[in-house]
Amino acid sequence: MLRRISCASLFCFLVASVASAQVVRFETSVGDFDMVLNPTNNPLLQGHVDNLISYVDAKRYNCSVINRADTGFVLQMGSFMPNTLLPPPTVDGFENIKTFAPIEGHPAAELGLSNTVGTVAMALPGDGMGGTNQDAGTSSFFVNLTSNTFLDPDFTVFAEISNMTTINAIMALDTVDLTQDPGFGAGAGNLAFTDVPLRDNGLMVLINRAFVLEDAMAIAAAMAGAGAGGTASALPSGGSAASASAPLTDVSSAVAANASAVPEPATITLMLLGMLGALGLRRNRR
Repeated sequence: MLRRISCASLFCFLVASVASAQVVRFETSVGDFDMVLNPTNNPLLQGHVDNLISYVDAKRYNCSVINRADTGFVLQMGSFMPNTLLPPPTVDGFENIKTFAPIEGHPAAELGLSNTVGTVAMALPGDGMGGTNQDAGTSSFFVNLTSNTFLDPDFTVFAEISNMTTINAIMALDTVDLTQDPGFGAGAGNLAFTDVPLRDNGLMVLINRAFVLEDAMAIAAAMAGAGAGGTASALPSGGSAASASAPLTDVSSAVAANASAVPEPATITLMLLGMLGALGLRRNRR
């Protein structure tokens, strides 16, 4: 009888823990993906969790466009609202997402985290001196497609996507470099618009809506593997020499950030996140 009570108590505890976790679902025109916020439960990341939730609650990601699919590097979004589903002829066809106050950065390297496959980090503008402004992140974020550990000294990792099926489907789409047209008006090579993914019908990939999951089973499925290095991607490793700080809250900042060079991404294992996840599980068992 005591064992039954203990098992029931443990079950209730696990359900309560899952229910209290915050997972955001992004419904896109290619498919859905679930983002687990702060999977390692680091208290320093609560500000980043609250920041993203504020955009979700305000519905500011709804009907926004995924504007950067840089093969083997990052998939970035959260910057622009399109005036048309087709790639617009000029940069004026993109409207900046209305942003809240910037969030204070906590670079991954300072938290014992890393920009590895499936992790999500805050996008940052340039600081005007060839670096990044760590305390200027707002609405834009990117999903790491490989081990971009060279980003750890600057970019805050605050979430993870354990099921990369939709992310990989978006990355498999053809892309268009809108800056190749001199009349576009964003400047040649502007990284915010050089790898815009397009569906087979020629339309851009839209985030139809984003919302916080409330179903405990759906949350548990989204959390599977998150925070423990369980994320897998079908994408090849290797990367781009492009800066992850390009798609920002305004086009002028993106152009300025383009002036700085970023070294090639390095390739490492997910050992660090795996160790953190294992320690967390061991602590819960106690």
